[in-house]
Amino acid sequence: MSDDQESQFTDEDIIVIPIDRSFSDGDPSTWPKEPRYGMPDDSTYREKVAKLWLQKTGAYEEGMNYIIDRLPEGYALFDRPRLSNPEVRDKFVWGHPCGQFYYSSVQFFPHFYYLMTGGTSKCLCNLCVKMSEKKKVGHLLQRGRKPRPRPVVDSEGTPDVYRMAIQKLKEYGTLDEKITEPSSMDWRAERKRLSEYLTMLNLQASYIPRAGEIVLWTPSLEGELSWNYDEGRIEMYSQSKNRWLGPPEWRAGVIGQVPEEDIVLQDLVETTKKKREVNYSGFRVETFPNPNGTDKSYSLQYKYVHLRCIKPFNAWELFLQGTAREALHPSIENALTIMSSFSFLDKYRFRGTWPNATVYSRGIFIGAELLLIGDAVRLKPTGYAAKSHQKAEVTDIMVIESIRLELTSCVDDPQLEQLAERYAARIQGPTYTTSRRRAQAVSKSTSPPEPLTHDEVIQEFQYVGMSMYGNWYRLNPPGTKVEVSQDMIVGRCYEPDSMALLFGRISFGLDVHGVLVAREYSRRADERIPKGKRWFWGDFRTQTLAIDTLNGQDVGHYSESRDVGMWRANLKVIDGKASVGDLSDVGRLLTKPKSTFHELHKTSTLVSSGLDTVDVSNPVSSAEDHEQKYEPEESESEEDDFSIPLPYIRGGTEETELGDYVPENERKTKKAKTKK
Repeated sequence: MSDDQESQFTDEDIIVIPIDRSFSDGDPSTWPKEPRYGMPDDSTYREKVAKLWLQKTGAYEEGMNYIIDRLPEGYALFDRPRLSNPEVRDKFVWGHPCGQFYYSSVQFFPHFYYLMTGGTSKCLCNLCVKMSEKKKVGHLLQRGRKPRPRPVVDSEGTPDVYRMAIQKLKEYGTLDEKITEPSSMDWRAERKRLSEYLTMLNLQASYIPRAGEIVLWTPSLEGELSWNYDEGRIEMYSQSKNRWLGPPEWRAGVIGQVPEEDIVLQDLVETTKKKREVNYSGFRVETFPNPNGTDKSYSLQYKYVHLRCIKPFNAWELFLQGTAREALHPSIENALTIMSSFSFLDKYRFRGTWPNATVYSRGIFIGAELLLIGDAVRLKPTGYAAKSHQKAEVTDIMVIESIRLELTSCVDDPQLEQLAERYAARIQGPTYTTSRRRAQAVSKSTSPPEPLTHDEVIQEFQYVGMSMYGNWYRLNPPGTKVEVSQDMIVGRCYEPDSMALLFGRISFGLDVHGVLVAREYSRRADERIPKGKRWFWGDFRTQTLAIDTLNGQDVGHYSESRDVGMWRANLKVIDGKASVGDLSDVGRLLTKPKSTFHELHKTSTLVSSGLDTVDVSNPVSSAEDHEQKYEPEESESEEDDFSIPLPYIRGGTEETELGDYVPENERKTKKAKTKK
């Protein structure tokens, strides 16, 4: 330890604990040598190890700060850029004689304690157990038994079902199978709850906020919201007091819990009589912290509120107009920062013909909203951008039938970290419009198009009352589908009666300018989006939100309380497949560390089963039948080719082009791309 470090610790009243240097099995020859690895300051890591050590020995005193003077001889902390987000550097301890690394202080501590006790007892850390089992396998080989093929695993040691699917795809030529992860505690723990929740969402109205969404909310709302012409903004007005009460204290928040009681349309403006208190009949909303910072304490500022206190965050520009920027709650700009991000929810099927494949998902978070199969979504109008001053006339709607990650030119080499040479996120379904002129132009027919009948409207949309928007026309023949990228989607299409209550009038495009302005702000403010790119693609929802807790619980793949080895061992015991090494991993953590809000990329048990997600880029062919294909047009976001490795279908920071959806008059103004 340097003199500068030592003086720093003294100044901060940190007690330095010297380690026993008489015994160590650390081997510097196992340290990584690739240029991407660095050696960061290890003081925080040594603080965590010191705390675990003193808790183990019973010498820990609450409120005191401890640090070991150094790591054991031959061990060192390294970091490397995360392939799905190079701006984040993941840390690992190297030096174990088996040549592998520890990915957390909790995983490293059993071996550290083994070294500090002089190696007098058998070490039960994961790496020592693995090394012991390898020796047993070698002994069996000498007796003529063949070892099993080494399974393909991800960075946490969990079987990588996507890599294995690609290997099978190459072997068989074609593949169509469900995605199951029986060795993943995340996947197994969420199956029933997530399935029930998604089923419930398909049955409820689209205006009801969903878990994991960003919303505009206020802790209290008096009177009714109305436009104050004198102030030029939306304010609260009290009928009983006959006066304006000023604007609500708007802030941005994350929906952590949804009501256990049914929501009705009237709840948008006035809370109807509920059987239970607000903590059961309302939404838990947590103030949204800065995704670029380490201080996540805003998450602790939460409240249970009824629906009338919540508005769609996509409409932030409408509800906050007339409010000076310095008067906005900081959480508003925090939420704007993540509006150019997306992540997939619940991947359920792998299908392909070598060398291309498709991974199907049931949902996708885009910016503030969660979109599911069956949702009607509004599509961005022709040539419209955030800087546009003309009125945004949104007329086109898609009913989502599939949400996909498409992999072009899959890579079956387990030594390489990427799954494919190129990736693309696609949302697909039939499209409709309320513009007869638009429908006629697309059909290229000389006769006026026929609108959908009342029965056809009911059949095509799962929402109630869609005829209130006017006549609906098909943009494509029945049975055909169009695909778009996430960039073309504005947001969910609400039922007409809810639109009237929320905004005072029925229109598809009231929030489109605000959404595009928010995305442009996000591309400048979100530090996770590399220069020149337009989207941040997260592994899972809480990574895109960069939150450390949800509903008061620490969440995430990188949480100190996350012991994947222990979970996997317990699953093997449950399945009756446990080995002696697995039994040694079954147990409890030494301690349940408190959240420090320093690790940003976490996952929530509420909204993120199997969210280890996907990438985006150029369009590829779909496996769906009866798909109508268009030549893709050039758009504001140019196509990006992925040439960097992308691990295990888990995240990225690239964007896609439009897909095959062509807005009105697009062909007249832009030439088609030439595919190479």
